[in-house]
Amino acid sequence: MVTVLLCTYNGEAYIEAQLQSILAQTIRVEIVVSDDGSTDGTRAVVGRLAAAHPGRITLLQQNPPTGSAARHFLKLIAEKAYDLPYGSRSEKGTGTEEKNVSIKERRLTEEEWQGAAAPDAKREGAMQADYIMLSDQDDVWLPEKAERTLQRMQELEAKYRAQGEANAALLVHCDSSIVDQQLREIAPSFVQYQKMTPSRCHLHQLLVQNNVVGGALMMNRALAERITSVPAHCVMHDQWLALIASAFGHIDFLPEALYLYRQHGDNVLGAAKGSRLMEILGRFGIGRTDGKTKAEMDAHSQSVYHEMFLQAACFRDSFDAELTEEQKRLLSQFLSIPKKNRLGKIITILRYGFTYNLFHRTVGECLFIQ
Repeated sequence: MVTVLLCTYNGEAYIEAQLQSILAQTIRVEIVVSDDGSTDGTRAVVGRLAAAHPGRITLLQQNPPTGSAARHFLKLIAEKAYDLPYGSRSEKGTGTEEKNVSIKERRLTEEEWQGAAAPDAKREGAMQADYIMLSDQDDVWLPEKAERTLQRMQELEAKYRAQGEANAALLVHCDSSIVDQQLREIAPSFVQYQKMTPSRCHLHQLLVQNNVVGGALMMNRALAERITSVPAHCVMHDQWLALIASAFGHIDFLPEALYLYRQHGDNVLGAAKGSRLMEILGRFGIGRTDGKTKAEMDAHSQSVYHEMFLQAACFRDSFDAELTEEQKRLLSQFLSIPKKNRLGKIITILRYGFTYNLFHRTVGECLFIQ
């Protein structure tokens, strides 16, 4: 079973189009929509679609709200919200066709759901997900997104099972096309537009720079089950998942644009593009459209680096018992960077490959990291 976890917050404007695109996938997927305290009509839209598609959509309400996309997604994963305590299963008919058979027609109350979703709860009759996908509220999936990603995931599982890694944490992610609010194309490839390098998927690289987008990924159950709580320090949920997969399994990139990434003014994290020269000048407060000064950019950069090291320390502490000695040494060296003088910082960054995918960003890291 494939479960899609979709987190919402005031997404009334776009949520219906996204849900319709997920319902139209070429393979059946189960959908769990979790709302983080929307004050618009998001829940009403989802409720209407759930009523129109019985057994396909579950609506949860976070109370109190989690307050961020990262905490929201990771909380759902930690609580195993992807394992539905009701739903449908596939049962063979008289011929080769399959038919969907309801396991529980009754929709659970919120109290019942919270009990069923507790990490250690016994879930009698629960449907267990083999694969989990994440979805933003404002994208649009192409019909074959789930099927194509699942095909690649199952190829990876077969490959690593043959190599004795049956329980490897696996993550597959794809590309997307960037579109505007009316779904008109801005760029055919998010990866190229953002100058991302998906091949940089090793632990030492992902500690510095994330190359995985949450709405593009599918994880296997082995990866999802490694998340048992919401980390105290996490830059974004997709980077946290990528770190786990790089340490305890594998990451694979599917170079196909399988969904439309909608760019608009309310994006939590939006796609942005600019020349390298403008990026460098902007770091010094020159030519910025937002009017930020060099002092403000200095403060922002240090905040980003600070969060990066807090996340690394949290990752080390969370998985200390499972990390190899080599991985522990790598994390120790990374966390030693703030304690060193400028030359020591540069030597450590270059020796262990704690670099960005673009040269000028690595230069900036060496010059400005405190």
